[in-house]
Amino acid sequence: MLIKAATDRSQDLNTLQALLAVPGITASTRALIDKEIRNIRAGAKGEAEAAYEIDFHHKASRNWAVIHDLRIEHEGRVAQIDHLLISHWLEVWVCESKHFSEGVAINEQGEFTGFYAGRPYGVPSPLEQNRKHVAVLQAILGSSNVQLPTRLGLTLKPTIQSVILVSKGARISRPKTQINGLDRVIKSDQLRDLIERSIDKESAAASLMSLGKVISSETLEDVANQIARLHKPITFDWAAKFGLKGQGASQAPVAEASTTPSHDPKPRGQEQETPVDADVHEGRLSTSKLAAKLSVKGTPAMLERLVSAGYLVEQGDEHVLTERAIAAGAVKVDKSRFGPYFLWPESIEF
Repeated sequence: MLIKAATDRSQDLNTLQALLAVPGITASTRALIDKEIRNIRAGAKGEAEAAYEIDFHHKASRNWAVIHDLRIEHEGRVAQIDHLLISHWLEVWVCESKHFSEGVAINEQGEFTGFYAGRPYGVPSPLEQNRKHVAVLQAILGSSNVQLPTRLGLTLKPTIQSVILVSKGARISRPKTQINGLDRVIKSDQLRDLIERSIDKESAAASLMSLGKVISSETLEDVANQIARLHKPITFDWAAKFGLKGQGASQAPVAEASTTPSHDPKPRGQEQETPVDADVHEGRLSTSKLAAKLSVKGTPAMLERLVSAGYLVEQGDEHVLTERAIAAGAVKVDKSRFGPYFLWPESIEF
């Protein structure tokens, strides 16, 4: 049964297209908006492809509940779950969709690399990203926000599975060494087979025990609806993100900034200090000012935190903005009398 469909991004795309017509827009800002449009379209395509496979097998079943595009918050943490499947024996599948048009490579250390125009760029581990989503979901399911069914006075505990769904047309290059969780990085059309194999692996004894957790379709729908009601959608002020006051604004937008992937030529942990008048620019902060706002001791420590949060990746002695950083509104200013530096939105989430 389908509980929640994916969010329609057409309004965002229309707004971004309108911003391209703002008078005085710079070439670099236009490039950033164009990239945002491509990212939204690519992400929507990947999610739609995975949603089709999921809905094809589970939408009509009363033994499964399907939730697409779920954003939940709990105790200061946020999880953006692309697809959530819940079975009538309370097995929950948390699915993260990734669209790699030119494929993805994974090395022996479990590091992910995507490709853009044939050039490699670092990608935050979707396995780690989904583990955080699972952690937030587990916390919510263990709280009073969701009333789980009981049996003989005991609360039935869901079993949570994590899986990364890659576009079925993408190439996945895997290392020869075994890495924990890598078997859960699959193409979207392989999810059904993975679920069936997961069920088949259960022993007869375990299967008999799991029968005690089987819930009715009505109870399943109730649990899924409770989770779906926790969805907190986020809206973007696209004009502010790109330094524009709004459609038709006449003032100059943000300073010249490079497109992704962006490279910071300064040694790791030693980002160039920014000029005073650039510390705050249309709702953005330099790394040093962001550190001060978050009470982080120094720019190097702030850079480490940004890396841990998936907003930066390290490539040799350089820091590179990730897709997540660009989507959040971060930019890199290449040209200034003080050298290149990053600008971060004040509302950036950790």
